[in-house]
Amino acid sequence: MLEVFAQDTTARALLLEQLERPSVYDEFLRYLSRHGYDVPDEVLNRDVTRAHVFTPGLVPVFRGIYASAAEHWEAYEACEELVDVEENFQVWRFRHLKTVERMIGVKHGTGGSSGVPFLRAALDQSFFPELFAVRVEL
Repeated sequence: MLEVFAQDTTARALLLEQLERPSVYDEFLRYLSRHGYDVPDEVLNRDVTRAHVFTPGLVPVFRGIYASAAEHWEAYEACEELVDVEENFQVWRFRHLKTVERMIGVKHGTGGSSGVPFLRAALDQSFFPELFAVRVEL
């Protein structure tokens, strides 16, 4: 991503600054920890410059929140807002995929991506994988 902005040092610096900050999910998990939820240390102390990976130890945290939503209303509501963000982004990804498919077919995409195959693979990516994994356990 940074390579795209190699010639624009101001934009590159702004992007780099954002990429080095904790994500919304990181901040939410820190919030949960501050409020007494047993968030694994490996998540709280992770290298935020790397993409979040599924952490099985988070699923029991969310199971407790979802199992007693009324008791954990603020956390539950925040979880559902994050799920809404993910769902809306996935809808955008799908529409983008279909637009690209219609416009350029199977040609390579902008920025050197494989185009449609790259966008299809992106549909399998999740920002908040534990929030979806917990549903199997409820």
